[in-house]
Amino acid sequence: MLSRAPPKAYHLLLKTHKLTIFLTVHQSSTIAKAKEEALSALTSDVLASPSGVPHFPTVPGEDVDMVEGNAQVPRIQSTEDFELCRAVKDKGKSNAASFASTPVSYESLNPSTPVKGLLSNWEILYVQFRDEDGNLLPVEVSQPSLLDEDDEEPRRAPLAQESPVAVSKGKRKAPPE
Repeated sequence: MLSRAPPKAYHLLLKTHKLTIFLTVHQSSTIAKAKEEALSALTSDVLASPSGVPHFPTVPGEDVDMVEGNAQVPRIQSTEDFELCRAVKDKGKSNAASFASTPVSYESLNPSTPVKGLLSNWEILYVQFRDEDGNLLPVEVSQPSLLDEDDEEPRRAPLAQESPVAVSKGKRKAPPE
């Protein structure tokens, strides 16, 4: 079987607060180029409302929460106002377990480092903003729940019957509900 060639363009997910930005960068570009793309997305007119308060396109009913909520994306002017970072993975633990139970630590990415060899396709990066003094603020990101609040526990398949069942060849019938 032939191995796949590495992609020429990497798709990266950039997360901050309740916002996810999809970036496409060439494999030979650097983290600095990805920061420029992130700056363009974070300062675009799509996020600004006429009142000057950042506006995030969401489903109806969530607009009030986003504008009046306690977590707003800080305004930035240049690539010096933030850093791109990624979550540090603990060895021996699965990602889901480490994100759910322990606080996640982040490592800043060197702007002069090329994307190829450092990142993988569809990797999640995070924005770490700087305060007025130039100190890095903690990463603020909210991970959405995979279940709706109104939904109950996910339905599981019924357990297999313990009584021996004659195995016959041919079409299988769906189990009774």
